[in-house]
Amino acid sequence: MIAVIGAVIIAAAVYQFAIVVRDATQSLANQHLTDTINEATDGQRFSLLDYELSHLPNRWLGAAARLLGAEPMNEHEALARWFGDADPAARKAAEWHLERRIADAASELELHTPLPLFGGVRLVWPPVDVDLSPPLAVLTVSRRDEVRLLGTVLLDAVPETDRITAMESLVEADGEHSAWVQSVGGVALYPAQIIEGRGFESTLDIVAHEWVHHYLVFHRLGLAYGANEDMRTINETVADIAGDEITAAAMIDAAYDDPPPSDAALRWQDIRSETDPILRELRIDVDALLEGGLVDEAEALMSEVRLELIARGRPYRRINQAFLAFRGGYAANASSASEWGGRLFALRAQSPSLAQFMIDIRGIGSAREADALLPAAR
Repeated sequence: MIAVIGAVIIAAAVYQFAIVVRDATQSLANQHLTDTINEATDGQRFSLLDYELSHLPNRWLGAAARLLGAEPMNEHEALARWFGDADPAARKAAEWHLERRIADAASELELHTPLPLFGGVRLVWPPVDVDLSPPLAVLTVSRRDEVRLLGTVLLDAVPETDRITAMESLVEADGEHSAWVQSVGGVALYPAQIIEGRGFESTLDIVAHEWVHHYLVFHRLGLAYGANEDMRTINETVADIAGDEITAAAMIDAAYDDPPPSDAALRWQDIRSETDPILRELRIDVDALLEGGLVDEAEALMSEVRLELIARGRPYRRINQAFLAFRGGYAANASSASEWGGRLFALRAQSPSLAQFMIDIRGIGSAREADALLPAAR
């Protein structure tokens, strides 16, 4: 039975990832660009097969050990040693407790699935599975004359700065494209790859966000992730909305509390609040300039705003069309100019529960269907 469940989950994860890869290759402008991206990322592209072969068995080995009576490390001890002391010996125990907390919270919020032929038996599906590991990175590509995500390529690690510059320069050498490389906090592989080194609540939030992607891949919304930029944005925003609520439920009676934020962390929160509207306005202005064919002016504006953000304490390495295209997929973020965010939040506000919101939204497979379902933009 475990082998069958594992095979189904692997197939779902591979299918979801294949959709993203398809969007990252088939939608590119031409074969020359595809070849250029392959050359730029040679030796550093992420291998899904290697990841699954090295990580997925740990889930089932751990489950088998617990069935045989092996007790995981006490929750408070595991979380304190991992998040407080960065003790690598506590990694697996911390992963298990994170998984359990998110699964319990999802179940309490009725985000569980009835078993076929056994409707009275419900379980959180797919099982929450986490791998705490060093961050991965992503290469994002857009055209210069339009902020539009042409594709993304997942990298197996965060490259050194000179390697990042070389990757981006190679993609941009034709004068038609914009490229941007950045680390990512989590990836909805299976198990979900979650960046290590964050605090407890922040990590829980990323775990919840990635699990929502796993949940959605069994529904039309998740399967449409790579169809176009609208569907990517809707998927990511739903994962943010649901993930935040799951995290809030998981934090109730938590066995570990993050230490109070430092003065630097509080200042960073203030900086983000002050500068998110600047990024939102930048996207609107850049779209307007590019629509008028003013590419050089749009790029000059992005350079100018980047310097302003640096002066305000938000130092971006660069801001370009690819940067804006990647960030635009997260419409729950205050810096996003997408109308999908407000409309999805409005639908959630109208729903009697998170479970009902997810039932309503998970069945859409196109922007047209989303437009018909969601409240009108304000």
